[in-house]
Amino acid sequence: MYKKKCLFRNTNGSWGREATAQESVYAYLYGLDETKQTGRYRIRITKMSAADLMAMGMAPEGSPSEFFGMQANLDKWHLEHGWVPMFDWVGDPDASLRNIEKDLNAQFQAFVTGISLEENFSFDLPEPPKKKSVKLPPKPKDQKPEVKGDKEEPSSSDDSPDFEWL
Repeated sequence: MYKKKCLFRNTNGSWGREATAQESVYAYLYGLDETKQTGRYRIRITKMSAADLMAMGMAPEGSPSEFFGMQANLDKWHLEHGWVPMFDWVGDPDASLRNIEKDLNAQFQAFVTGISLEENFSFDLPEPPKKKSVKLPPKPKDQKPEVKGDKEEPSSSDDSPDFEWL
């Protein structure tokens, strides 16, 4: 058995606008009668626009408006050590804060229970730009000129187009 409950949520979101920072603290219960375990964990998500990052000096001036910074992680509470980092979220950067939190909750449940989610939370990156290939000139062939008398004359094979690139 696994159960969780959100104890509280701190956010800077407002009506009609998604938050750029959110922290949710959860309590969980796992196990059977004799082996029940309880604990606390928190999920922190920060998503900042290019304008916010430029204002803080964390992005160069003129950064594209669609550029943003994102961080999401889950920490577990430990009585002696405080918040212990457990997971950094990696997934689609266009995901909503709600879906990111849902993914991290599912991952924590799988971690605690040992039951696999059978889900892949990765996403495909865009293809890198194709490199332009540079055509190199052919290597000259090593040939010795024929010597007739005191004068060197090129061999008859010098009519080849090896030096057209010059």
